[in-house]
Amino acid sequence: MGTKMIEFRCTCGKLLKAREELIGRLTQCPSCAKEFAVPSTSAAEETAGRSHEERDLDRGQAPRPSRKSGRALTALILGIASVPFLLFAGIPAIIFGILGIRDVTQGRGRVDGIGMAITGIVLGAVGTLLTFPAVVIVGLLMPAMQKVSAAAQRMQSANNLTQIGIAMHNYHDSNGSFPPAVVRDRNGKPLYSWRVLLLPYLDQDALYRQFKLDEPWDSPSNIKLLSQMPAAFREPAASNADPTTTFYQVFVGPKTAFESPRGEKITSFTDGISNTLLVVEAGTAVSWTKPADLAYDAKAPLPTLGGHHATGFNAAFADGSVHFIQNNITEAELRALITRNGGEKVQPP
Repeated sequence: MGTKMIEFRCTCGKLLKAREELIGRLTQCPSCAKEFAVPSTSAAEETAGRSHEERDLDRGQAPRPSRKSGRALTALILGIASVPFLLFAGIPAIIFGILGIRDVTQGRGRVDGIGMAITGIVLGAVGTLLTFPAVVIVGLLMPAMQKVSAAAQRMQSANNLTQIGIAMHNYHDSNGSFPPAVVRDRNGKPLYSWRVLLLPYLDQDALYRQFKLDEPWDSPSNIKLLSQMPAAFREPAASNADPTTTFYQVFVGPKTAFESPRGEKITSFTDGISNTLLVVEAGTAVSWTKPADLAYDAKAPLPTLGGHHATGFNAAFADGSVHFIQNNITEAELRALITRNGGEKVQPP
C-alpha cells in the first residue's frame, strides 16, 4: 500500500499535502513561506472536508454540473405538451420551470438544466395564453417571467466570473502571480489586456495562438480577433451590447489587486484574499482585448459599477469566490474591498 497523504490548508488559502508520518513536524507553505506544524489527521480532514466546488478550485477545475434538474426536465416536457393540451399542462410547466431554476441556482454549479426550465416556462406560457384572454395572462405572468429571466442572467454572470476567477488562480499557479492588467512591450507601450493572457486557462488555446503577442490589440492582425470573444467575457444581462466588448473588468491603481505592472502575488494581499475584489461587473463596456479597466484613486470618485441587475452587481474575489454586492453598500466598505493591503477592517459579503 502507498503512503497515506493528508490534506490541510495554510492560512493564506493554499491547499497543501503531506505524508501522514510527518504530522507534528514543521513545514513551510510554498505560497506565503509561513512555517507551521503539519496538523493531525482529524484537523486535516476538517480542513479538507469542504464542498465539491472548493475542492474543484483547489485542483484548478471549474465546477461542473453533475446532474440535470428533474424539475427542469419536467417543465420542458409539460411545456411541449401545453401546445396541444393548453391549460392542463401550461400552468404546471410554468411552476416546474420556476422550481427547476431554483434547483439550478441552489446547486451552485452542480445542477444543470437552466435552458430546459426557461424553455418549459416559455412554452407553458404560450399554451396558457391560448386558453385565457391574452391581456389578462400577460399581466399576470409578465412580472414573474421577468424575475425568472433576471435571476437566470444574474446566475449566468456569476458562473462567468467563477470561470474567470479559477483561470486567474491557475495562471498564478503557473506563473507565480496573477496576470498584469496590461501587457507592455520593451519600451513600456501598452499592447493588450489581461483577458488575452487568460485565454489558455479558459480552454481557448487555439484563439490564444492566433494572437500576435508582440503587437498591440488593435494591430491589423489582432483587431480581427475581436469578434471571437469567449463566452466567459460576455455579460448575459447586456443583450444589446456590442458582442466584441466586455463589462468584466479589474481595478488598477495604488493598493489594488492589479497595482504591479508584473502581476501581484497572493502574499501581497495582506487584507486577505477573501476581502479583496479581483474582477467586477463594470458599468461601461470595453473592447475585450483592449488594455482598459477601472482606474482607482483613493482621492477620486469611484468608477461606475454594475447597472445590469436591479439590486447590485456580481464580483469575483481574490480567493476565487463570487458574491453579489448590494447597491446599498457604503462607499467606505467598497473602497476597503477594492484595496488588497489598505489595512481597513471589512466584512466581506
